[in-house]
Parts: sequence; structure tokens; C-alpha cells
Amino acid sequence: MTLDPKLGKALAAFAATDPILVATDFDGVLAPLVEDPSTSRPVAGSMELLRELATLPGVFVAIVSGRHLAALQALSGVTGDDAIVLVGSHGAEPDRQLPLDLTFDDAARQRLAEATRALEAVAAAHPPTRIERKPAGVVLHTRRVPSEIAAAASRAALAIDIPGVDVMNGKQIVELSALPITKGSALLALATEFGTSASLYLGDDVTDERAFEALAGRPGSVTIKVGDGNTAASFRIDGPADVVPVFETLRVARRV
Repeated sequence: MTLDPKLGKALAAFAATDPILVATDFDGVLAPLVEDPSTSRPVAGSMELLRELATLPGVFVAIVSGRHLAALQALSGVTGDDAIVLVGSHGAEPDRQLPLDLTFDDAARQRLAEATRALEAVAAAHPPTRIERKPAGVVLHTRRVPSEIAAAASRAALAIDIPGVDVMNGKQIVELSALPITKGSALLALATEFGTSASLYLGDDVTDERAFEALAGRPGSVTIKVGDGNTAASFRIDGPADVVPVFETLRVARRV
């Protein structure tokens, strides 16, 4: 793929900034969306380039995903030996300490229990939707569910109103979180932790819009929507295969 010249110019300017944060979602960006999420794998060359970028002076790399941290570690192949930071559950599960309020007190546990009961009731009323439990949240999955049932279940889930519980609508999911953490707040925390001057973020989902919005107006930052759909991102590419040229462009520009 040949990058849009405007995107190429923006990436070159971003690469000339120091230091920088290179961050990306996992599903739908590094890895194509698949019917069975457990079989998801990064596109060839993507992780290799991220690892190389993470070794360059003044470059910090992070994968920020809705996946819970254990699944993100397994599917990305990132280990403790990598310089790449992993942030799971939309920011609620970083693999290291970040300046985020992740206090999971009795009140948060009560919110999570209430959210879980509410979402379980939605799933029970709309089979074969299913529930996924996370340390600080609960998710309704509608993938491989007949469209009419999926739509009805999503509407019911989005209508849940529990004080202090954040409701996120994504691709074939609705997630309720007991902590007020989003991908946007995670990105800002990463930038603060590493003292970076500008950030790049690539995302494909509705939940990534919060990250794009958080970076809007921050000088030198670049936001890229992967795939179709309305977006607050500054640029767009077609799919995960096009992520590799983005990383390659950064690698070359940063080494010059």
C-alpha cells in the first residue's frame, strides 16, 4: 500500500518529534477481526515493527485494547522481555503502574456486581448472546447472533443506567465498566508516564473514538481510523494490512 501523501507527511512530522508515543488497538488493527476471537493473530510484520520501534531512542510503544490483559498477552506474544506496554480492558488493566485512578474499592465492587446482574438478565432474555467477565467490567457479546436478536440485546444493554458505571458500545459488544477509565484516559496516562510530546493512535472500533477525541488538538499527534465508519480521527486506512506501511514509514523516518 502507498500511504496517502498527507498521512505520510503527518507521520514524518510526528517522527521528527521527541519523545513520542506509538499506540494501537489490537483487534481490527494489528489483527483482522475473526469469528472466533481466540484465534486472532497479528498480521505479518506488525509486531516485529512495533518491537523495533520500541527499541529506538525516544520512542515508547503501547497496545491499548478492550481485551482483558491475560488474553492480550497471549495473543500479542508480548512478554516481560519486550519494551512494549500492554493496557487491557480499555485502560483498566495496564501491565505496569500508570497515573490512573484504578482504585477498586467496595463501592466499585458493588457497581460491578449490579452491572453484572443487569447484563446477565439481558443475555438471558436474548439467547444466544453471551457474557464475558473482566476484573473491572462485564461485556455482552453479540457476535454470531441473529441480527434482530443482537440489535434488541444491544439496545437493552445500552439502556442500563447505573450510577458510576460507564457504558461503551463497540463492534458486536456492549461493555459496562465499574471504573471511569477509557482508552482516551489510558493514552493520556501513558503520555504523562513517559513524558512524550506527541502521540500516534490507530483504532477501528467505536470505543477507539474516545482515544481519538482525547488526542484531538494535542500538537503533533496523529490519529488513524482503520476501516469504515464515522470517526474523529484525522486519517483513515483500509484495514490491518495497511498498518504495516504506517509502522514502516515511522521506522524509516525515525532512523534518518
